[in-house]
Amino acid sequence: MNLPAAWVAELATVALATSRLSGMVVTAPFPGNHVPSQVKIGLVLVLAWVAMGTMPSSHLDLSLDLRLVGLAAGELALGLIVGITFRITFSCAEMMGASFSQSLGLTQGHVFDPMLESDDGVPGRIATMLAMLLVFSLGAHRIALAYLLQSFHALPVGQALSVTQATPLLVDYAGAAIAAGVRLGLPVAGVALAVQITLALIARASPSLQIFSVGRALSIIAGLLAILASMDDVVAGMAVELGQLGPRLEHVFEAVRQR
Repeated sequence: MNLPAAWVAELATVALATSRLSGMVVTAPFPGNHVPSQVKIGLVLVLAWVAMGTMPSSHLDLSLDLRLVGLAAGELALGLIVGITFRITFSCAEMMGASFSQSLGLTQGHVFDPMLESDDGVPGRIATMLAMLLVFSLGAHRIALAYLLQSFHALPVGQALSVTQATPLLVDYAGAAIAAGVRLGLPVAGVALAVQITLALIARASPSLQIFSVGRALSIIAGLLAILASMDDVVAGMAVELGQLGPRLEHVFEAVRQR
């Protein structure tokens, strides 16, 4: 059965738009791996319906052939880059949580992290949940979705893309996220180090005290107090890092646009 050319072009456009949206939904921390696949598919379909209603009409001669497969791969890669950029920006909290776990000596107890599909320390899991609350309160998920939907205007479907040009930017963003996570965890690490040095000096001066029998509890208490004391700065620092999502996405879209 031969479909009209207009229907074929419309179906091809829907397939390309769905490919771009799927890449972002799969890799971004929102909605996350803990969300059922049916919900993700529904979200992609809803976003595709919204995108089809707002995107400009394509002047490309799209058809259901092998050329469409190559174009869909490029659209999927663009969506993956958007989701990875969101993931990298969010990862500063995961790095900070790992730093807390190491500083407090709580690396033995682990909980399963459905986002990364790996085991994570309890402080790291708490930091990740705090970051997700910040994502919702700051509207970072809305920013990511808005930029993705607006990308259909700046980068219409079927347009040639240089997705490899975004690689240096992703590397820079990953380095900045790691540095931000370590920087936010430094106060707790400093307090833990000072406690350990103090305990070592006391044990050296008076070996009969057996200070290290209570040293672990003292380290945990001091670390928790340091976290509570620096909570305002930690939240502010994570908010600043999450606020970089919009400019980073702009730079990514500018990089992948072929001139």
